[in-house]
Amino acid sequence: MIIKIPSNPAELKIVRSKIEIYCKDNFKKIEIFKIKLSVDEALQNVIKYAYKMDKTKKIVVTLEKISDESLKIKIRDYGLQAPIENIKSRSLKDVKPGGLGVHFMKSSTKKMSYEHQKDGGTLLTLIF
Repeated sequence: MIIKIPSNPAELKIVRSKIEIYCKDNFKKIEIFKIKLSVDEALQNVIKYAYKMDKTKKIVVTLEKISDESLKIKIRDYGLQAPIENIKSRSLKDVKPGGLGVHFMKSSTKKMSYEHQKDGGTLLTLIF
């Protein structure tokens, strides 16, 4: 399944809903809440950092069933590329609002990777 959205935070509820429907239709046992949370956090980071809150840019989310218990999600943006080594969660001992999206994604996935694309932007791959 391919979901194309503009980089508008109002679109995130649509993505969450489509993910929930896709997971219910394709998996008997999968942690839908963790998947929705991870994708939501990733999309928020794209909107905030790659697109600097510009609501008109393109984001493509691809869902692929790998097995009866495994899902691959790719999130492709065309925005600013952050150095891969700078994409990390802050210390959990540093108690303050925000900044835990990468931590949620890493703790909810089997595998997570970022790849800069030659034509600009970044591809984030999440395996659940």
